[in-house]
Amino acid sequence: ATCFYLPERFRAQLLWSAGGYVEYCFPNKLPKNKVLRSISFTMEICSEAPNYREDWKSEITMWINGMECGTFLSPGDFGARRGRYTPPVWESGSTQYGLLTNWSVRQDGCYINEERAGNVTVEQLGILPDKVIVLRIGNKEDAKYIGGFNIFGEKYGDYPQNIVMSLEY
Repeated sequence: ATCFYLPERFRAQLLWSAGGYVEYCFPNKLPKNKVLRSISFTMEICSEAPNYREDWKSEITMWINGMECGTFLSPGDFGARRGRYTPPVWESGSTQYGLLTNWSVRQDGCYINEERAGNVTVEQLGILPDKVIVLRIGNKEDAKYIGGFNIFGEKYGDYPQNIVMSLEY
């Protein structure tokens, strides 16, 4: 979609898609001569259904630098109540909030909300000094539940935060 090339894209607070993926590039702030022990991304997400549907499952996968780092099964697209931070301009009857979800990749594998989600280790991610870190979020083409995804910014949903990347070294 051409809207992803508009300068206003940097102010987006809610992104939704019925499938596919979206990528974000993050600066690598790892100090030189430090060993990366873990990387994590925390974000508010949920499935995406027309209007909303509380029981609309979606397998939402995260990739870092092209490496698959786990799939979160979102139980639904939440809109039965308003999001705590969702502004009045966003109409009721649409997606309102998601679940705060944390993906982490450590020296011993991948985790989603502290539950083991894969075997890829932080060393395998190819995170190098002065190279961007590419985060991809989306539905795999062969997923059982391709229910899209919503990603919330700090001014929508239940949690006043954007996507947060953390590096532990």
